[in-house]
Amino acid sequence: MAASTKFVFGNARDVFCKKLNSWQDSYDWKEIFQSVAGNDSEKKLAVDQALRDVIKDAVEKTDDCEVYKEVIEHSIELANEDVCSVIMPFVLLSDVFDLIPLSQCEIVFYLVEDKLSVWKLSLFYDAGKNYLLRMCNDLLRRLSKSQNTVFCGRIQLFLSRLFPLSEKSALNLMSQFNLENVTVYSTKSDEIKLKPREVSYDVMEVEEGEMEDLTGSTPIDYNLYRRFWALQEYFRKPSQCYEKVPWKGFQQNADVVLNAFASAKLDDLKSSRRKLDLPRPADTKAFFAKYLTSEKLLDLQLNDSNFRRYVLVQFLIVFQYLNSQVKFKSASQTLTDEQSTWVKTTQDKVYQLIKETPPDGEQFCKTVQHILGREEHWNKWKNEGCPNFARNMEEETKFKSRAKRRFVGDDLQAHGGKIIKMGSAELTRLWNINPDNLEACKAEKRIFLPSLEEFFADAMEQANPENQFEEQYKVVNNAVFQWKSLRLLARRSPHFFGLNNTPAMPLPQYLEVMLNKIAQELPSMGANGEVSQETGQEEMRTELGEDEAIKEAQEVEEEEELKRQNEEQGVPEDILSKDQIDLLAEKLGEDWKRLGMELNFPEEDMAYFESENSEKVACAKKMLTIWQENEGERATTGTLKIALKEVGLPEVVEAVFGST
Repeated sequence: MAASTKFVFGNARDVFCKKLNSWQDSYDWKEIFQSVAGNDSEKKLAVDQALRDVIKDAVEKTDDCEVYKEVIEHSIELANEDVCSVIMPFVLLSDVFDLIPLSQCEIVFYLVEDKLSVWKLSLFYDAGKNYLLRMCNDLLRRLSKSQNTVFCGRIQLFLSRLFPLSEKSALNLMSQFNLENVTVYSTKSDEIKLKPREVSYDVMEVEEGEMEDLTGSTPIDYNLYRRFWALQEYFRKPSQCYEKVPWKGFQQNADVVLNAFASAKLDDLKSSRRKLDLPRPADTKAFFAKYLTSEKLLDLQLNDSNFRRYVLVQFLIVFQYLNSQVKFKSASQTLTDEQSTWVKTTQDKVYQLIKETPPDGEQFCKTVQHILGREEHWNKWKNEGCPNFARNMEEETKFKSRAKRRFVGDDLQAHGGKIIKMGSAELTRLWNINPDNLEACKAEKRIFLPSLEEFFADAMEQANPENQFEEQYKVVNNAVFQWKSLRLLARRSPHFFGLNNTPAMPLPQYLEVMLNKIAQELPSMGANGEVSQETGQEEMRTELGEDEAIKEAQEVEEEEELKRQNEEQGVPEDILSKDQIDLLAEKLGEDWKRLGMELNFPEEDMAYFESENSEKVACAKKMLTIWQENEGERATTGTLKIALKEVGLPEVVEAVFGST
């Protein structure tokens, strides 16, 4: 049986190969197909194999792309006549693109584009759409995005025309970024010597009026070079701008680069040539989206209008992402009011720079605004779950007849004033729960204020030293929790208005002191007179943390009393100066991390400081500067003295601030 099947298959394949090699329009393929022995499924397999053999022989024997196109067109005709499998044209295309070089692939792809109407037919679309998508993706992986830009664009346009507008396979539904797009640049300042480009005018032939264009007018140094290319890291992953330390780096780098753009504006060569009646240079039709990062080219790049436009448009794209509502953003990824104000101001500045960048800056700015406006609509469409654009006409034509409008007065008369009909069963039920609105407001069910024991349960558990809960993760440091706590204490606790409270005490320490007082007053006896296990644990936690909290409260009170005395005597509080920061950074050396941990800097911030600066003194100086900016008036020499003594560095205190 196996030998007979093999013989039938081989015989049928040879017959179809012979007919395909000598293709004639007069062939009746249905008749040839029926004349071969075997069932239809076996004969279709033979035809499929014959087509693949013919296309393989054609690739081996000739480089003529027209031969490949003819075989593929024949396969489409055979599939329409149900002589071969429907997927054979797509299989043959995949085989051809795998066997021929890229130069021939670009020619054969014209056939794929011309047959778009065929691929959309119901006979081929469902069976071949995945084959076409896989084939196009394989081609895109082989092509260079910078060298084969036109061919890549043709493939993308073909896919957009093939699939419907609501197709989700090509959408970035999860809002992920291309983190593989890494920009490499020099990061060692001692190896970079940036100088203005020297041009030998006696060697180069220049036209009159173009002498100024040969030298870059923008002063280039390592600081500008490093800040400029460091922005690509934020453009690659803009979500890190929601973090505190990276945001400061992005803000500083953006200000420096945009100020450099604004201080060195480009001339409109087109208008100047028109005034001098000079010939207009030919426009370049292709640009590379990825630029070289050599330090020797930066002065020329900054004087290129297309290069500037790429960077400025990148700024606008990042600003739009930071301000837009994206479905997959976390709750913490929001800008503060100060950050939003800076983004709005910088965005206006970028638009102004685009308008001032020749040629046709005004028109280019309008085009960019139009594109970004359309992008907002697409973002809204993705947030709504990508609904289908096609309208369901049947649902739109349906309508419900409206009932006759009834008034509340009619219901009162009909029911004697006992039950008022509100138009729906649920509204009627809610309205008639209590006829007296004032009594309804005083009901016990409407009292939603929690008890002190319930609200502060987690905070008391975290205050227990045995639990070893980290200070930075305690709920008493949460601004929302602090605000709710003060409102609840004002309503439920008599200690809130006590005379011994220190109003100037920091809120986390104040709340811990109040928690100790509340824990002492909680009921410790159960209903049968025995001490409950849960209450006993609460008392134990309170006793363990009471001494430490009292000690901290006394230290804070002493510090506040000293501050008040200084204010009464007119003595200003010591503010950390720039010279002290420089001297302290030099004295710290390797111990800057210990001081950073004492100043409540997380480990990721410390790692960021090390990545930005290779020297320890620079890391310490950066950390102290950011600490002074964050703390404001609380960044005093007294605070630093205490922190240095806590980490065991009294010699640094004496060296920087003198004897204490």
